[in-house]
Amino acid sequence: MTDASPPRPPETEPTAAATNLSRWGRRAAAIYLAVGALALAAMLVETVLGHPGTGSMFAAILAVPWSMLMAGFAPPLPSDWPMAAGLAVRMIPLALFMLLNAAIIRGIAARSERDLARATTRASLLLLLAAPFGSGCTLASRQEVMLAPPASSFLFFTGGKEEVYATFDLSQVAAWRDHHTKIARVADLAILGDFGGSAVPLDVTLFLATEPLPSFTPGVDIWQPIHLEANSTKRIDWSHGEQLMTANAATLEGEVRGDGKFTLYTVTGGTASGVSIADLHVAAVLEVK
Repeated sequence: MTDASPPRPPETEPTAAATNLSRWGRRAAAIYLAVGALALAAMLVETVLGHPGTGSMFAAILAVPWSMLMAGFAPPLPSDWPMAAGLAVRMIPLALFMLLNAAIIRGIAARSERDLARATTRASLLLLLAAPFGSGCTLASRQEVMLAPPASSFLFFTGGKEEVYATFDLSQVAAWRDHHTKIARVADLAILGDFGGSAVPLDVTLFLATEPLPSFTPGVDIWQPIHLEANSTKRIDWSHGEQLMTANAATLEGEVRGDGKFTLYTVTGGTASGVSIADLHVAAVLEVK
């Protein structure tokens, strides 16, 4: 008795093109994740040093479009958070977004296996890898780092104390002048500088006057007091300057988003004393529409 069932078609081995394509998908995802890890490491170093810059921007670019969506809805971080918490809130979502993008890259390559030839496959995957960088151009144009020095400064003697008054005109700062009509949000707002004390210990804080001086409108304290030992100098970097900002820092943000003209002045506690400031800057990241 013979078997009447039809013969089975011969099993075929995976084609070289399909195997190569699958390997390209894995490689593309791995390269993307390696570049993302380097960007996150650079972001960590920049944040610890208090100078956010290219690494932080590149990490956000690699996480598009998800980082763009998060930037539009995420509230500003509290100024009194420790640095470790701020880093975790920023870096963990970016790392998760990069993992999602890597899965998308590999998935698109897998779905294309049965249709694309070897040459077309490689070109498509290269374009796929370049897509986050191309999309990132939009994100890069949405963020500008602003470092604004005072337009002028002078000493003011009151009650036997020597205070520093610094007037700001942000129209003289290119980053603000070019984008102030499109500012959607002001992030990472801080005041930087080298603060020097006198012959006696003293505590120094910064107040903001929103109207030209002299003015009958009282200023608001936007900084927590810093203590200076006798004849000492304390350098306030970006990270420390951001941590010192009080809830009234929203007033300074309003000035940055407004006409950009305001005055910062010191108020010192203790006996008759004086304070000096070198390299004073208002620093911020401007998120523009």
